[in-house]
Amino acid sequence: MSESTTTKYIHGYLDEEQERLREQALVIENPIYDFIDFSGVKKLLEIGSGVGAQTEILLRRFPHLEITGVEYETKQISKALENMAALGYGPDKVHFVQQDARHLQLSESYDGAFLCWVLEHIPNPIEVLHSMKPFLKPGAMVSITEVFNKTFYTYPYRAEVMDYWETYNQYQVEIGGDPQVGARLGEMLREAGYYHISLRSGGFHLDGRELEEKKTVFEYWKNLMSSGAPLLVQEGKVTESQVKAMQTAIDELREMADSVFYYRFIQATAFA
Repeated sequence: MSESTTTKYIHGYLDEEQERLREQALVIENPIYDFIDFSGVKKLLEIGSGVGAQTEILLRRFPHLEITGVEYETKQISKALENMAALGYGPDKVHFVQQDARHLQLSESYDGAFLCWVLEHIPNPIEVLHSMKPFLKPGAMVSITEVFNKTFYTYPYRAEVMDYWETYNQYQVEIGGDPQVGARLGEMLREAGYYHISLRSGGFHLDGRELEEKKTVFEYWKNLMSSGAPLLVQEGKVTESQVKAMQTAIDELREMADSVFYYRFIQATAFA
C-alpha cells in the first residue's frame, strides 16, 4: 500500500507478501467492516488499494459500488488486476490508477472514500486528506482505518516478540511512516476541513475463551511482523536469528491456553 516515492515500504512487494495482504484482510474483516456502511455510496475512491485485498471485500459487501483504486506501486496494481479478474470484476466495477495520493489528479468525483492501513506509511499523511478532498462530492462519507501499534500486548510477556516489535516500529518511523497514526486521525481530519468526525477503537482482546480465534490472530500477527523481516535484516536492524526467535515465541504464545492477545486500531468516519 505504499503511496510514497521517498520512503521504503516496510512490508515489501514479494509475491508471498502480496498473498499475505489478502489473507490479513480476511482475518480482520469483521472488526473493520461491521462498522462501515457504504450502502448510500455509489462511486467510491479507495486510496492505497494495493493488491485489491480490501477492494474485493468492499465489492462483496457492497456489490453496487463502482470503485476507483489509487495505488503508487505498479506491481501492486498488476496483482490487483489479476485478483479482480479472477473474481469476475471488470472495469465497469473497478479500475486502478497509478498516482501518488498526496498529489491526486482524477477526472471524476466520488460520494465516498476508503483508506485502510495506508496513512501509516506516508510522510505528512494529512497531505492525502487534503489531496482527495476536491474529488469528493459535498457530503461524501470518508472511512479510514489505521494502526495504533503501541497498543499491542501479550501475556505472558516475551522479549523476543516485544523487542522485535519495537525495532519494527522504530524503523517505520525512520523511513517516514507513523505506526501510531491512528491516534491522530480525528485531528488530521479536522485540520483538513472534514466535519461530523467520529472515532472508534476496534481490534482484539483474546484469551482462553476464544482459543481458535486466538490461534488464528496470533498466526496472522506473526505473518505481519515477519513481513518486515527482509528489509529489517537487509538494513541491519535485526538478525535472522532474532526473526526466528520472534516467530518461535509467537508460536508458543499461540499454543498456550492462558495466553492473551491484545491490539487496538482506530477507525474514523467523517464527511467532506
